[in-house]
Amino acid sequence: MLIHQYDSETGQYIHSFLADPDPRNAERWIVPAFATAVPLPERGRLQWPFFRDGAWTLLPDYRGQVLYRVSNGEPAEIVKVGITPDEVDLTTSPRPSDLHRWSGTEWESDPEAIARKERAEAMVEFEQRMTRAKAKNAGKLDALAAGLLDATEEAIFKSWAAYQLALVAIVESDVFPADRVWPPEPDERSIALRLSPVTAGKVTEGEIQPPFLTSN
Repeated sequence: MLIHQYDSETGQYIHSFLADPDPRNAERWIVPAFATAVPLPERGRLQWPFFRDGAWTLLPDYRGQVLYRVSNGEPAEIVKVGITPDEVDLTTSPRPSDLHRWSGTEWESDPEAIARKERAEAMVEFEQRMTRAKAKNAGKLDALAAGLLDATEEAIFKSWAAYQLALVAIVESDVFPADRVWPPEPDERSIALRLSPVTAGKVTEGEIQPPFLTSN
C-alpha cells in the first residue's frame, strides 16, 4: 500500500512510500504518524497538496518560478508553498523595459519615464551643441572687448554667441523637448564672404546678424 507523509505542522505533502505490513496482522499495514493512505489528488503545475482535516487540499506553488517585482521589474522568487505572486507584489510577466510601469494587472507604458528619457537625450544633444559653440568663441571675449577682432572675426564671434542664446531659448521653451528644432550653426564662410574686404572699423551692435537670425 502506498502512503503519503506530510508535515506535522502545516500538512504540506513531503513524499510517498510503500507501507510496511503489520507484523501482528497480515491484513493490515503500518501507517506512521503524519502519514495517510488517502490518495493524492490530481494537481496542476503550480499546485501542491496539503493534508488538512482528513483530506488533501491543493494550494498554489510558485517555488522555482522566475517572478518579477511589480515595483521595478527585478527578478524575484517565492520559496514557500501557499503564496501567490499577487500576495507579495510579484508577477509572472517580465517588465518589457524601464519605460513601463505596473498598472495593477499588467505592464503599461509609463509616460513620465518616457518624458524623462526624451529630456535626458535632448539635454545630451544640447550640451554637445553648446560645448562646440563655446569652443568657437573660447579665449576671444577679451579680444572683442579690446577691439582686437576684425570685422569678420567679430561677426563670427557674435553669430556663435547668438547661437548659444538660441539653444538656451529652446531648452527653456514650453515645448521642449518634444517639439524642439535646433537652430543651424553659424556658417563662418558665408559670414566672411558677406563682409567686404574693405569694410572699415569693427561691426557695431546689430549691424551683422547671424544667418539663422536674419529676417527675409
